[in-house]
Order: sequence, then C-alpha cells, then structure tokens
Amino acid sequence: MLATLALMAGIGTVEILNGVAPATPALGVLALLLVWYAALGRPALRCAVLEQPARHGDYAYLAGLVLLVGLAVAVLPSYATLQVIAYPTIWTIVARYRNAVLWSAVLALATGTGYVIALSTPGKVDGLAEAAVIALLSFVFAVAMGTWITRIFEQGERYRKVAEQLRRTQAEVSELSQAAGAAAERERMSRELHDTLTQTLTGLVMLGEQADRALAAGQVDRARERLGRVQAASRAAVEEARALVATTQPLGDGGLEEAIDRVASRLRDDTGLRVRCGIERLPLDREQQVVLLRATQEGLANARRHAQAHAVVVALRRDGADVLLTVDDDGIGSDVRMDGRECDAASAAPSTSGFGLTGLSDRVRLAGGHVRFGSHEGGGSRLAVRLPLADGLEQELEQERKQERWA
Repeated sequence: MLATLALMAGIGTVEILNGVAPATPALGVLALLLVWYAALGRPALRCAVLEQPARHGDYAYLAGLVLLVGLAVAVLPSYATLQVIAYPTIWTIVARYRNAVLWSAVLALATGTGYVIALSTPGKVDGLAEAAVIALLSFVFAVAMGTWITRIFEQGERYRKVAEQLRRTQAEVSELSQAAGAAAERERMSRELHDTLTQTLTGLVMLGEQADRALAAGQVDRARERLGRVQAASRAAVEEARALVATTQPLGDGGLEEAIDRVASRLRDDTGLRVRCGIERLPLDREQQVVLLRATQEGLANARRHAQAHAVVVALRRDGADVLLTVDDDGIGSDVRMDGRECDAASAAPSTSGFGLTGLSDRVRLAGGHVRFGSHEGGGSRLAVRLPLADGLEQELEQERKQERWA
C-alpha cells in the first residue's frame, strides 16, 4: 500500500510539473488515502489475515477506499493505477464471494465515474465510452482474478481440513493399536501362564497332597520321594517364570522333540501315568513348534486332571500338507464322540480354568490351524491339532526325503 502511494505521488509530481494537474488536489487525495489506510485499513487487513469476521469498521474502510479512489481518478486519470491495491483489498476483507463481486462492481463504477469527470473536457466528447471500457475491463479482470484466488483458497482449506482429519484419524488409530496390542499381550501372557506356570503349580499341589497322605500313612520313604518331586517341580516353575519374564526360548536348546519328551517325563514322574511319545522330526518354524508344545502340555494336563487315564500316547506326524499332533488317553472319554471326525474343542470340552482348550483353540487359529477334541473309537479321548506346513518348510521336507533315498 505504502509503495503504491509513493509511486502515485511520484507520478502526480511529474504531472504537476508538466502542468497537467493542480498540486493541492493531486497530492491531497493521496494524503487522504494514506491517513485512511493508517486509521482503518491496517486493522481491517490484519483481521482478514487472521481469518476473523469482518467488522463494521472494515466495511467503512472499504467504502472510504472506493470513494477516495474514484476521487483520485477524477483529479488525475493516471491515479487509476490505485485499482491494483483496491481490488485485492476488497477480495481480502470481504469473505463471501457474492459480496466481493458487488464491492468490485461499486469500485469499477467509482473508477468509471472518476474517468468521466476527468475526461469530460472540451475536445474529449467520447470520454464516457472510454471510461466505460476501462472500468469494465478492470472489473472483469478483478473478478476473474478474485474467483481464481478464491477457488485456490477454498481448495487449500479443503486440503487443510482433510490433513487435520487424517492426523486425528492417525492419532486414533495409534491409540487403538496400542490398546489392541496391550490386550493381545495380556491375552498372550494369560495363555502362557496357563500353559506353563498354572500346570506346574497344579502338579505341585497334587505332589504336596500325595506327600501329606504318605506321611499320614507312615510311608516316610514315599513322602520323601514326593517332596523331592516337589523340589524339582518348583525349580522347573522358577525356570518357566524366568523364561516368561525374559521372553526366552520356551523350547529350550533341544527343539520341539526334546521339549515334548521333557513334559512327558515330568508327567510320568509326577503321576505314574504311562506316557509314550511318537514324534516325527519335521521342519517347523518356531511359532508352530511353540503352538504344538503348548497343545501337548494342554492335552497331557487334561489327561491328568479330567480323564482318569492310565496311559497317554502323544504322536506328531505329517498328514498330507499339514502337521497333525494327537494326544490320546485311555480314560473315561468325552461326552462327544469323534466317530472318525474331529469335533470342535471349544464346544466339546469345558475348561475349569477359563483358558484351557478354548485358549488353545485361539492360539492355534492364529497360527492358521484348528483344534478338535472328543472321544474316539478305541476308548478315551483325543486332542488333535492340525497346522498347515509352510511352502518353504514343505520343500525343505521333500529335499530331506530325497537325500534319505539317495543315502
């Protein structure tokens, strides 16, 4: 604004020196514009930049600006250049598009009127037509530019709102992800505790009861043997707790086969059950091995606590493109008979702990497999866990078979 007024003052000075315009009106109207801008213009533009609603004083500034520009053009037609600041000022302060167009039309009319006054001199009979053309062209150009700038601004506002919505959505997704991760971790820890410490502690209770009964019956040697088993199981519980805290390898150093043998051996020593294992060595990834180990622990725990069994057979083999783990016992069986089919574990067997077979079903389902439980034709019950072999592992198994044939 100040730079434009300084330029107009220079032009006016040249015109005055050439005798085209009187000095007082030519410079006086610019002084009025400067005072008007300092009094109301700067606060109005600041309000518009901050995207605050226009006030009555802002519209008063626009009205005075339109009148002063028309007066300046009437004094000196060269002052029509003031439109380069008047039109942008209107489109900056007036928020609504329709109102901005109306204010632009008023400014074009004031400029045209100023031209008519300035050009209506002897020898300028066509001044009215010339003023109308100039005013019309200025108005059209201003509206076109204002429309373009307005659309760019509105598009920018839409992008800004979309970006803000996206940031809010990302924050919500992050919070939900954290909550879901925490819930999944709690569920995982619940399953881990049930499959490890809970079963070990249950065995400790049974061993303690057996030692108490042996002492009551005067069987000191058996009581000492049971107490020794309590000590060994307690050490195992400490190791399991440390493994859970440190998130170490639950399979140990020997892999799945040795881990299942350890679990079976512990059950034999604690309960006297005859446990036989037939484990086929298969190329399984760590997740599958952990799932199968937990399934074996759950099957043996159910045989010990509910089945009233005397013997248990654990078998792991390949079945087509799947890995099949079965835990068979000779106990009282289940209310549901398998009859060659495998019944859903979650609906076929209750869980007194709240996790049990239902938790195992969730774990196996996450690994892409399924669990079945029920009575079978030979008597007793069967827990069957089926997992798909990964493509890479299946190819590795086929390679091992080829090497064995060549050997």
